[in-house]
Amino acid sequence: MVDVLGNINLLPNQFGPSQFMINGERYSATFGPGGRTDVRLIHHPRPSYLDEAGPSQPLHHPPQIVQAEQPREGLRDLGYLIRGGWEHRERFLPPYLVRVLQGERIMPQAGRPTYFQIRGVPYRGELDESEGRQRVRIYPERG
Repeated sequence: MVDVLGNINLLPNQFGPSQFMINGERYSATFGPGGRTDVRLIHHPRPSYLDEAGPSQPLHHPPQIVQAEQPREGLRDLGYLIRGGWEHRERFLPPYLVRVLQGERIMPQAGRPTYFQIRGVPYRGELDESEGRQRVRIYPERG
């Protein structure tokens, strides 16, 4: 499993655990006390609802880790990476969090925003290509 997660760039790193979806269920991978060779896979079950149908995805078409087209439940929360206070407002994402988006493969593209959370608040991230550089502008999506 460690090799598989490493091959698809989903191993935990210096920023903390990685989070991803497997067959519609949320998981995270974190290092155990044994260091880099001790990777723990943690299942984060979502609550089930009465009369809810089970998964119907065929095995040969695994779901995407993150869908960039529209916001949805189970978004990646980057809040654990932020130390100190955080004001939920429109802003440019700090470079270290842009690197996290790249590593998690949820970096926005021109005309294709991505969605994630910061401390439980959903955000839309859009690529801003101005002044000869690429930055990510984020907008809180308060309902």
